Amino acid sequence: MGKAISALKSQEMALEKARKVVEKAKIICLNRGWRLIASYLVGSRARGDYTVESDVDIVLVVDGLEKMNRLERLEAFKYALEPGVDLFIYTPSEWFGEESVWIKELKKEAVEIKQ
Repeated sequence: MGKAISALKSQEMALEKARKVVEKAKIICLNRGWRLIASYLVGSRARGDYTVESDVDIVLVVDGLEKMNRLERLEAFKYALEPGVDLFIYTPSEWFGEESVWIKELKKEAVEIKQ
């Protein structure tokens, strides 16, 4: 039973970490004139097959980044990051319009992080 409680506690801490990252991302967007459209938890934490050591994978859908490449986007949001968090940053047209295999898979498991 101890492992189950530990895993549950780790999930609660991961969700809190995800909320903090999204809050920081919202501030970055406001300061830069961008708009955070949506945020999602993805990966093992969203699917439910996580372990205590699992990282937190977050998708941010941000309007205003169309001319930035992936590295520039990560650089722009580096102050939102926390240890053990991976960010995937997309524009609305990429997230809602593209039908790449990668984005399809992310969408299948995505759990919205309420803003």
